Formats: sequence, structure tokens, C-alpha cells
Amino acid sequence: MFVEVSKKTVSAWIGMCLVAVPAMLASAELEASEQRWVSSSVFFENANACKWAGMPDRICQSGYRSAYRQHVRITPAYQHKTDCEADFVAGECVVSEVSGLWAPWLSGFSLITQAQLPSSSRQSQRQTPMQHLNRSWWQHLQGATQSAEATTQVRYFSEPLYWERDHQGAIRLTTLREKLRNGEQFAHAFIRRPPVQAGSALWTRQLARLFEPQRLVDVAAP
Repeated sequence: MFVEVSKKTVSAWIGMCLVAVPAMLASAELEASEQRWVSSSVFFENANACKWAGMPDRICQSGYRSAYRQHVRITPAYQHKTDCEADFVAGECVVSEVSGLWAPWLSGFSLITQAQLPSSSRQSQRQTPMQHLNRSWWQHLQGATQSAEATTQVRYFSEPLYWERDHQGAIRLTTLREKLRNGEQFAHAFIRRPPVQAGSALWTRQLARLFEPQRLVDVAAP
């Protein structure tokens, strides 16, 4: 994959993928849990890209606003540009004129949909051939909510996205929560929390709570 790429090229690549084939930037597989919930996480550059992918405008707007507020509140900040780029990607960090600290750009948001489907819907889902599940997650969910057994509960969450370089040198979009799960400790970051030892178990637990996706209570259903 591309290793050295300009910011302009990266931005163009985001737009083309999200408008033409948003599924390429999504992990939209259905995951059943013990609580009978299924979930989908889809990456978008902004609210317009979300809307163009077929999601309702009010959900897209709420998701982007929530991710932006969370970005402002929790994004790791660094005293040195090199520390920021070491945790993210070169050329993707910007300095604040107020604090003088460096932080990564907000590069999009992840929209997480969780639904508790009726048992009949879940059974028919397991029996449906894979080629019939290529429609969007929203279309699939709408079909379930409009069925005779309309007891579907839906929850929406969002979280900010950032560019990072993976262990193979490729550039990809990720969340702070995923970076933490993959072993990133943000040891050189300035975190707005009581001082604890970076990399300790308490530090990791604090960051895990801090990086949790935010629920979109204004678009909850039913």
C-alpha cells in the first residue's frame, strides 16, 4: 500500500472511497452477542459522506457533531510534534495557537449502530444467503423494524477517527479506542486526567473509559 502520501492525495482518496464504495472503509459485519444485540461500525469522512451512503441526515449530523465534541475533549495532545507524529502519521498533526500543544487532525467519524432484533429476524438472518446481505446495514435494519414483530431497539454511538501507520507501514483510519486495544500507550501525550504512571494498568483503564464511544441520545429509537 501507499507509504508516503501527501495530505492532498490522502484527502482525495478518503472522498472517493466514502462516496463510491463506503463499504471499503467499513467493518459492517453483523455480530451477535449474548444480549441478542447486533452491531455495525462504519467509517465516514463527514456528515455529508454519511448521508450519501444512505443514512438518515439527522443521524449523520448528530454522529459527526458528537465525534467532533469528543475529539476536542479527549484527543491526546503533545508538547512536541515528533511525539504526535510517532503515535499517528507524519503531516497529520497540528499545533494549537492557544496551548501550543500538538494534536492529530480529526479525519472522520465512526458511526456505530446497535440493534436488538426480534428472535424471528435473527433466525431469518442466519438462514439468508450471504449474497442477499450485500445491501446496506441501514436497509437491513429498516426491514427488521418494519416487520410485523416491530420490537427492534436501536442505539447509535459515534467516535472520532484518525490516520495511523500500522505495523506493516500502511496508512489506515482508526479510533483511539482501537489504538489502545492494539497496545498504544500514548506515553508522551498530555492527557486531561489526574497524573498516573503512563503505561500502568490504572493509566490504561482511565484511557479506556475516556475513549468510549458517545451515545447519540437525540436519535435513539424507539
